[in-house]
Amino acid sequence: MRIALIGTDTDCGKTTVACALLRAARAVGVRALPFKPAASGPSGAEADPERLAAAARLPGLTAADVCPQRFVAPVAPGLAEPGGTDMVWNTWREGQAASDGGPLAAARAVLAGLEARYAPTLTVIEGAGGLWVPMPGGTWLPAWISAMRAAPVVVGRLGLGTINHTLLTIAELGRIGLPPRGFFLSETRASDDPSRAHNERVITAASGLPCLGVLAFGTGEQDGEWLRPRAWERLLGLA
Repeated sequence: MRIALIGTDTDCGKTTVACALLRAARAVGVRALPFKPAASGPSGAEADPERLAAAARLPGLTAADVCPQRFVAPVAPGLAEPGGTDMVWNTWREGQAASDGGPLAAARAVLAGLEARYAPTLTVIEGAGGLWVPMPGGTWLPAWISAMRAAPVVVGRLGLGTINHTLLTIAELGRIGLPPRGFFLSETRASDDPSRAHNERVITAASGLPCLGVLAFGTGEQDGEWLRPRAWERLLGLA
């Protein structure tokens, strides 16, 4: 089973949720493999691929395995590669179907190899930024979700504004034929924002989707107490 964590924006807590999910998986005996097909920005211990590899604790798994395509510039992966801006612009302007070749095909091959090597119960694929993000090869993130046959799960930032951002992302995924399995909310910074108390209930009522977990800032990452009941059944496609 593959899931794709789709953020409502950049810095909404996708990597933090992914790492917490990997740790929680170990606690319940679920073998989980992280994968981030493309990333941009500085490397180092606090970069997304390194954090994912460390959280997975799979023998021999490195950040290079987790993320086969990395770019230095801190912009969307599809804009960071040489000539990427023109490729993305032409694809959008001309309405071309995203190609399943090039960088996307390479990423799929890497992922298949990792799954053969580790035989995971669950593969956690982390996207880049939000939903409509330019990706390598003149493609866009939705094409990668579809090509990797991953069930989308939305990750929103807990707090003021997340109802709008999360519902828009859920609606757009449904519109393009990639209905999400549920959503997570992540508190990305300490705050006394009163809107946090209403986010989960309103989003669930408006979308009909279950909240799979709410990750509070700086807590709950070592176990699965932040996950909602039956979250694993949803994530594993059993409910």
